[in-house]
Amino acid sequence: MENIYVESFGCSANYGEGEAIKGLLHKSKFNIREKKDDADVIVLNICTVKGTANALREIRKTKEAFPHKKLIVAGCVSRDIIDPIKALDPDASLLSTHNIQDIVPVVEETLNANPVTEMAPHPQVKLSLPKIRRNPVVGIIPISNGCDSACTFCSTKLIKGWHKSYPIDALVNEIKNCLSDGCKEIWLTGQDTSCYGQDIGTNLPTLLKHLCAVDGQFHLRLGMANPKHFPTFLNELIEAYQNQKMFRFLHIPVQSGNNDILKAMKREYTIEQFEDMVTCIRATYPDLTLSTDIIVGFPGETREQFVQSLDLIKRLQFDIVNISRFASRPGTQAAKIEAQIDGNEKKERSRIMTTICEHVGFARNQTWKKWEGDIVIDEQGKNNTWVGRNYAYKTVVVQGEFKLGDKVRVKITDIANFFLWGEVLEFAR
Repeated sequence: MENIYVESFGCSANYGEGEAIKGLLHKSKFNIREKKDDADVIVLNICTVKGTANALREIRKTKEAFPHKKLIVAGCVSRDIIDPIKALDPDASLLSTHNIQDIVPVVEETLNANPVTEMAPHPQVKLSLPKIRRNPVVGIIPISNGCDSACTFCSTKLIKGWHKSYPIDALVNEIKNCLSDGCKEIWLTGQDTSCYGQDIGTNLPTLLKHLCAVDGQFHLRLGMANPKHFPTFLNELIEAYQNQKMFRFLHIPVQSGNNDILKAMKREYTIEQFEDMVTCIRATYPDLTLSTDIIVGFPGETREQFVQSLDLIKRLQFDIVNISRFASRPGTQAAKIEAQIDGNEKKERSRIMTTICEHVGFARNQTWKKWEGDIVIDEQGKNNTWVGRNYAYKTVVVQGEFKLGDKVRVKITDIANFFLWGEVLEFAR
């Protein structure tokens, strides 16, 4: 059979779909290759949620390097990117995120010089699919698809559609499948995990309790959750996090430290509400790793409003801040706002915020100095190092001879802005 190369970009949900694309092709006897050079067909599983420029850059780079190879562009393929893709490769096939289960016939048609475009929204429960995992000890499980928010800067709903929760029993089975494959970490993903269950008469904490009840040794990492839903289940969520199987990690994107900007973004919460939530969570779990997202240079954002975002980072001491410079997404309301911020100004604001986040991250990591505990090795690092995670999903770098999935006891001997250095004491039981 022909050789296929698959590369994914973007969020963990997209990487999970890339694993399923590989699994479906492998099940149909196609050969999955690790290098583009060895492939007859290249599948680029793209992300356009943060803009189309990066996706088009990857497609252009691939076509320039491999002009005679067949190309399929899959994933978050927005309508506005179709013509630019076809300009780069008129014979490229297109497969939207809603149609990944059709990857096999699309590859077959592409090989027969019959390019296919499958963009119709056919929401499917993307579970129980064969997978070739990019990391054998990490299971990526989507708990839902789509979004119920209407943020003015975001194109997610334009691509993914309205939110649809997956059944709890199906997700329990997916956990069991991951464990039978040897996974030690389970990443629960979705465009917004916080609205899980609203359409099927349940909620996120209830799901977490069911998943934690599955027998086996593993940890759950909850993916991005919009804080607007937290008031409806905050106490239940705090209770669910008492289970030892939950990584003490939360990704709740604030996006701005100014209420007027949040209102223009249609985020549906205030800074005061957000701070109250964080204070409540940290009161119970002071060592919880808190990750957030902030957009700099949203249309109309003044310098003073930007400084308020900086002040919020200092007050709440986020462990991780994912900084994005505002970029217009076609079809979104924010793209129509006239008061766009100059690109150089956005770059400068991003630089300033990055420096502050480095200082805050270093200060947060100082609290882990001399900590002793268990980590699970989940990644091979650089320069003969290995990377593991502790119960708070803190990144710990160690040296030694290990394999993925090993559980070792460490002592933190040094820190950096965004990771910890560990001395291995012994293999953990």
